[in-house]
Amino acid sequence: MPEKIRSYQETLAFIHARPRLSFPRGEAAARAALLLERCKEASGFPDQTVPAVHVTGTNGKGSFSTMLSYMLRASGKKTGLFISPYVLCYRERMQINGEMIPEKTLARIIGSLIPAVEALDREEKPVNEFILGFAAAMIWFREEGCDIAVIEAGIGGAHDATNALPRPLLSVIMGIGLEHTAVLGHTLAEIAGDKSAIIKGNPALLYPEQADEVTETVMKRCAETGSRLIMPSFSEIDIHREDLYGTEFSYGGNRYRLSLLGRYQIKNAVTAITAAETLGVTESAIRSGLETAHFPCRLELVKERPPVLIDGGHNVHGLTALAGSVHALFGENKPFMLTGMMRDKDFSDALAQILPEVSRVYTVTVNNPRSASDHETAKAVRKNDREAIEAGNWKDGLALALTAAEKENKPLLIGGSLFLAADARAELTGERYE
Repeated sequence: MPEKIRSYQETLAFIHARPRLSFPRGEAAARAALLLERCKEASGFPDQTVPAVHVTGTNGKGSFSTMLSYMLRASGKKTGLFISPYVLCYRERMQINGEMIPEKTLARIIGSLIPAVEALDREEKPVNEFILGFAAAMIWFREEGCDIAVIEAGIGGAHDATNALPRPLLSVIMGIGLEHTAVLGHTLAEIAGDKSAIIKGNPALLYPEQADEVTETVMKRCAETGSRLIMPSFSEIDIHREDLYGTEFSYGGNRYRLSLLGRYQIKNAVTAITAAETLGVTESAIRSGLETAHFPCRLELVKERPPVLIDGGHNVHGLTALAGSVHALFGENKPFMLTGMMRDKDFSDALAQILPEVSRVYTVTVNNPRSASDHETAKAVRKNDREAIEAGNWKDGLALALTAAEKENKPLLIGGSLFLAADARAELTGERYE
């Protein structure tokens, strides 16, 4: 290991060199707490730290966390945000009031953690990249005097490093689906049980559209811990307008304008509204947060003529939500789609959700070692009785699909992988980060 980190590039190299580890229940959180306790700058963790909202779920947690953080900022609170995964660059993981951690600050904090990391390695209690990033975020939030932080779990709850947090101000469980079954469990009830570990005798907010076994499991955890369960009512939502420039809807007697696109974002927004109200945020701050919230690669409009939208949805849950949004935005004018998938995902079933809403599919090989080839993804498309154009690497495929969309005056949807979403966004907007 380096004795001293001298640059941001060395910082990233050190972070990404951490071993890929799978921990038994509770161990990731234990090691995160141990790492922070060993670091002089974080003395007192986890008993004394920044008040937090802890968020888990299969889909929607990133959008929820972003919207809530914007509401909290609008209320005047200095707000930290820790998200997983990142899309634009590593520093996106940790933000304060919408600004990513500066390169020099990240380098300094990671450098301060090296002695503790080395000690844990010697003790055969190594930490992985996620634990290291979470620790760095908590140190930074505390250094900067954040009033509150919104912390998104990486995987589950009991198995996640973020569960090192003490009792949060609010625990939030978004939509739960089958994911990481080898770690979290093979049934929705088992996965819900793991994620429910973030409920610790504090108010708990549950996204309403859950399988019965999920709701039952969360209710049981609330009863065991003496936590108050809160569930918004989606039946009160009334949609007034939705187009490529935003959405207007009513809920609870109030009218809101949401900057994020997608019908599924309305439900995420209502969940965030409920969270903000539970935390005492004013109605004006809630409105302002929803109007200004921005989340890259979540059905993001990056080009207007023809319309090009990028979405990071990559599993059954995410692509099902995306399908409903595409139909709401375009109706019968079905867009072309550019897609590439990761080989370690069961992407055939995921693609089946979105294929009925697109008119043509271009498959590509994503710039990642885990990427399925354009041919493999095309086979999955054809398995669902749809034709696919194998377009080679992502950059060539993007050029091909964009040219066709321009020529035939068709919208273009880019999705299926966060890696594809990030590369395509950088290519189309010119915004590049490290």
